[in-house]
Amino acid sequence: MQKPYFTVEEPFENTVVISKSRFITTLMPIRDYDDAISKVKAISKKYGDATHNCYAFISNQSATEQRFSDDGEPQGTAGTPMLEVLKKRNVYMTLAVVTRYFGGIKLGANGLVGAYSSSVGEALEKAKTVKMIWADVLQITVSYAIYKKVEEACVSRGGQVESVEYGNDVNLTVAIPQQVARDTVAKIVDITLDKAKIETLRSDYVAFNASI
Repeated sequence: MQKPYFTVEEPFENTVVISKSRFITTLMPIRDYDDAISKVKAISKKYGDATHNCYAFISNQSATEQRFSDDGEPQGTAGTPMLEVLKKRNVYMTLAVVTRYFGGIKLGANGLVGAYSSSVGEALEKAKTVKMIWADVLQITVSYAIYKKVEEACVSRGGQVESVEYGNDVNLTVAIPQQVARDTVAKIVDITLDKAKIETLRSDYVAFNASI
């Protein structure tokens, strides 16, 4: 079974000042490695006058494709700590770039590690994130009289309603985490006396609202 992970839903920027240096963290959702590199270049161009533009990202859903850069900071003091924050919080398919404007006070190796780590951590806490869960996406057709109970059965087991269409009957498209999908379907069959039409549209990662 595919493991869940977090990602940012939309680009987000957060600034902190540490010992007079300004650290601007940019978080962006990414599609793949090439997309991440393209966005790194764009952010580095945007902040072309900065002292450093360090980055880290995990660009696949199994977390095996990882890259980072210290961009001139002492080795191991920027990119690696940033990557460790992403890994610890299971944040994949997300690019983190920390732009530093040097303020005149040297932080030392430990200070840099703490600054880059905390910059990414604070940005993740403030950004809008979603939890990507491997789910079965079902289309369920039921009567008006029973559809609210079907909806409740899905949501109470951790699923979410993707859409509702009203016609002669009600067509619900729902995403159910795969580990509880079989139990949920059994419950729907039970409460509808096997009168619901249930079709599995696909199995895929689906974004569920959740904070890191």
